[in-house]
Amino acid sequence: VRTRVLRAAKELDYHPNWLARSLRARRTNTVGLVLPDIENPFFTSLVKGAERAAGTRGWNLILCNSDEDVEREEALVRTLAERKIDGLLLCAAAGPHDFLARYRGHLPLVAVNRLIPGASVPSVTADNEQGAYDAASHLLAKGLRPLALLLGTPNLSTTEARLAGCRRAAEALGLAPEDMFLKVGYGRTDEGYKAAGECLDETPRPRAIVAFNNLMAEAALRAIHDRGLRCPEDVALIGFDDFRSAAAMTPPLTVVEQDPVGMGEKAVEVLGDMVASGEAAVPNTVLRARLLLRASCGCSASTG
Repeated sequence: VRTRVLRAAKELDYHPNWLARSLRARRTNTVGLVLPDIENPFFTSLVKGAERAAGTRGWNLILCNSDEDVEREEALVRTLAERKIDGLLLCAAAGPHDFLARYRGHLPLVAVNRLIPGASVPSVTADNEQGAYDAASHLLAKGLRPLALLLGTPNLSTTEARLAGCRRAAEALGLAPEDMFLKVGYGRTDEGYKAAGECLDETPRPRAIVAFNNLMAEAALRAIHDRGLRCPEDVALIGFDDFRSAAAMTPPLTVVEQDPVGMGEKAVEVLGDMVASGEAAVPNTVLRARLLLRASCGCSASTG
């Protein structure tokens, strides 16, 4: 009988009604991923990992971009929930997330890359504080002071953790607060360029910069060059996040390397366990962040 049914389905070009199947199973095999900035290569790589892991589970992935706007994010989450997704991966924008309370208990949720203040949900993040500590320690140990920090968006867990790491590095060397300049670049290219320029126009000029993401690192290098300065001879630079062109820049860019592909894969794994068991997962999975030495800090991968 099965053979005859399959033959007839092929002859009639029949395709299963997946919506009807999902209603019977109470599963849609679809999960949502809300990102804050799809133009940032870090998040593009995160999507790659999430899609790969979702595919191995037979899941479809709906990708949404909040553009760092928490109100838009709320609307996107509402739309995804109305589509009866099986779970949600959320890289949260800055701002209050009280709206998530309405989904507690019936929409499995994993925070990705950024913690969500006030929300008791599992998360998958990098060790941002240790990565920033390693970057700042490396520069300060070379005597490169003052040190300028190009901060990301205020009130994000990534910004706060990276700032804490840099401050811990400064305190370990007994440095005063005035030995560091803090400028907010909001994680954007244009704002990062402006913030870097303001740092470079200070007197005394900083001898080194730590940019809290890849876009601001690129912008900072451009600001250094536009002022006729040399990197690293005049101003050393370390960025956060590795990206495809970082090693090909002039000079090659030293970075705190995260693993966005692995982060996306791990987040789907955690979400999958939640969907399958109906229970909350391990509160926080922290992935390693590694200092990758290149010439922009005055080093090479071989010499350190």
